[in-house]
Amino acid sequence: MAAILGTTIWHPADIFSDSPIACKDYGLVVLNQPLEDQVAFYTQVWNNAVYHVGADGGANCVYDLNRSNQEDKDVLKLDTVIGDLDSLRADAREYWLSRDSEIIYDPDQYSTDLTKAVKYIKAFEIPAGGEFTPSKDRKRAAALQKIKDGPRIKDIVCIGGLGGRVDQGMSTLHHLYIFQNESGYASGKMFLLSSEAITFVLKTGKHKIKVRETFPGMALGKNIGIIPLKEPSRITTKGLQWDVTEWLTAFGGQMSTSNYVKEDWVTVETTKDVLFTIDLNFASS
Repeated sequence: MAAILGTTIWHPADIFSDSPIACKDYGLVVLNQPLEDQVAFYTQVWNNAVYHVGADGGANCVYDLNRSNQEDKDVLKLDTVIGDLDSLRADAREYWLSRDSEIIYDPDQYSTDLTKAVKYIKAFEIPAGGEFTPSKDRKRAAALQKIKDGPRIKDIVCIGGLGGRVDQGMSTLHHLYIFQNESGYASGKMFLLSSEAITFVLKTGKHKIKVRETFPGMALGKNIGIIPLKEPSRITTKGLQWDVTEWLTAFGGQMSTSNYVKEDWVTVETTKDVLFTIDLNFASS
């Protein structure tokens, strides 16, 4: 992502590229939601991340996916598992300890596991009252420390969080918004990746989004949604099947859902922060 002459440029599919330009060296957070796609779908997303965290039960999900993979049962690695650990299964805990991952117990009951994971990636600080189990392997521990001492990680890709319970899905969207509450994405940007779509926040202003990109086995799809967040917004779009001009969108009013991509790039101007989501197409090659 880059800003050019007041326009924020987005390449959301870049996380799937083997030579990313806009989305690389991000922190990866896995939430407690079954990973329903094949390992190949996640591998490049993993490779493009500089640090990998399982948010409590999210570590179960990565463990289960690894166990189901016939070619390499350790292909997806976690650097840290963090949370109050009420969802972390005993077999998954032993697995990650044997793979030299860190495990951090964070007892705070006023923050979600997603919050704990993001805070850790941003600052690499052990939470108050927490318990830290370091990597047992000295070389692995030194490699993790080198990352922690390096450039601050700004961007986050979060896997899961939009399936299952509605309240948990709303909480994930809530955090997607509050983690980017400053202007200009000064603290970084955040993508929410599910098995069906990639979702991110368009802050007040003008945005240009590359919506037609293809990689082996998958591509961005054609279905678009632009959803108001904290308050009503007026949006102007270009590049969709049904473009709008200064169109008021609000909960309880009109919403731009199930729109279609018409051009390679979509432009969105918005007076308030909105959610942008585009589906994934696994039939492409």
